Amino acid sequence: MNESQLRHLVVSFRHIDELLGEAVRNLSAEADASPFARYTQDASPVQRKVVADHVAGIRRAMARIMDEVGAPRPAPVSGALWAAQSQVAAARIAIDELRPRVMRGYGALSDADAVRLDGIAAELDAALERLLAYLAQGPDADLPARLQRLEQTRDEVPLLRELARIVTDHGLVGLRGTLSLLLERLEGDGFEIGVFGRVSSGKSSLLNRLLGAPVLPVGVTPVTAVPTRIRLGEHSRAMIEFAQSPPLTIGLERLPEFSTEQQNPGNRKHVTRILVEVPAGRLPPGVTWVDTPGLGSLATDGAAETDAYLPRCDLGLVLIDAGAVPTPEDFALVQRLLRAGASAMVLVSKADLLDAPDRQRVVDYVRQQLGAQLGTPLAVYPVSVKDAAASLCEAWFDEALQPLLRTHGEQAAAAMRRKIGLFREAVERTLEARLGQPAAAPRYAAALAALRAGDELCEAARRAA
Repeated sequence: MNESQLRHLVVSFRHIDELLGEAVRNLSAEADASPFARYTQDASPVQRKVVADHVAGIRRAMARIMDEVGAPRPAPVSGALWAAQSQVAAARIAIDELRPRVMRGYGALSDADAVRLDGIAAELDAALERLLAYLAQGPDADLPARLQRLEQTRDEVPLLRELARIVTDHGLVGLRGTLSLLLERLEGDGFEIGVFGRVSSGKSSLLNRLLGAPVLPVGVTPVTAVPTRIRLGEHSRAMIEFAQSPPLTIGLERLPEFSTEQQNPGNRKHVTRILVEVPAGRLPPGVTWVDTPGLGSLATDGAAETDAYLPRCDLGLVLIDAGAVPTPEDFALVQRLLRAGASAMVLVSKADLLDAPDRQRVVDYVRQQLGAQLGTPLAVYPVSVKDAAASLCEAWFDEALQPLLRTHGEQAAAAMRRKIGLFREAVERTLEARLGQPAAAPRYAAALAALRAGDELCEAARRAA
């Protein structure tokens, strides 16, 4: 196909994508919350999921076809946060159309109606102003200052600075979120162990066993709504941060109010961070455990929180229930952890449900499936928190986890290097893809050359250290 035909194919695919996106939005539960909903929500949750899966498959097919025929993918024009700011700003302008001076153009107004209209406009404008202020707290607003501060302590920063410059100068907006996460991890300078798994796989119970106390709420239904961080502290307490409200420090008995699906469904309280401090002997300084919401549940907001946490994780412990058949989603979770630069360890939880021969067969099967699907060997351990089989948990902790905790500083540094390396590869792939745009090819070629020079800069910094 010639250039004009490829352009027409891309434009047609974009139109199809917009129509399919609109179909999915029309079926979403959120659409029904609008006072201007155009359609009655008569689709069941299963129907919504099936439609969304079909649309995702069609989008994958269009992306594959574009790659096969050499059609360039249009680059994003901006970040989603910036677009949202623009739309909210436009909504504030529309509020002015409600004020008395405009409404008098449609007829006479009484003094009472004028006062009422002023009040309506003021109420909505204040709400939009708060929303706009929240959106203005963008992820890369303080990027230069953060990089300058980090450069005093980390030898990876010269390369990261060059990557940040390329992302900013060339408008690689799709990579800004990842860049912000990398800076957050560098600033944290600790080792994060995330505990992942499907709903009711025993994540919170395992952490309570390791902490030696019932710190986290447990249950057979989806419990954890927001990732909960646990670190060493002198006293037991929880610190809750919110999107727009002042932070709160509470006793652990109130933790379920903010961390569970039952008392904070869909994170209606807009909790952005939960940090628990406990004086636990197995929690060395500099190590943070993270209890994540269960995957594969109807509590989709919690699952989204877990996905968003993956890039921050240094070591992922993935629990697979011994009483359930491992699913493709379990293996996909391990794969996403590895692709995010984390290391991973798989635990067959609730191993007390099986006798010793069956337990070994399940462990061998999971190990074999992991090797076949991921192409890399991974350690698999049976664990249990039940007293009769708790020795399994102790054996795993002593044999596999304790050595990593003793060297957590080195483990965190290695994970950070992997994450920056993966980010560098993503930047390079994006630049190479844009070399196909003739008008901008020289500019992107220069950026690639600068990126490779940044590799040499980083290596020189390591040698000097």
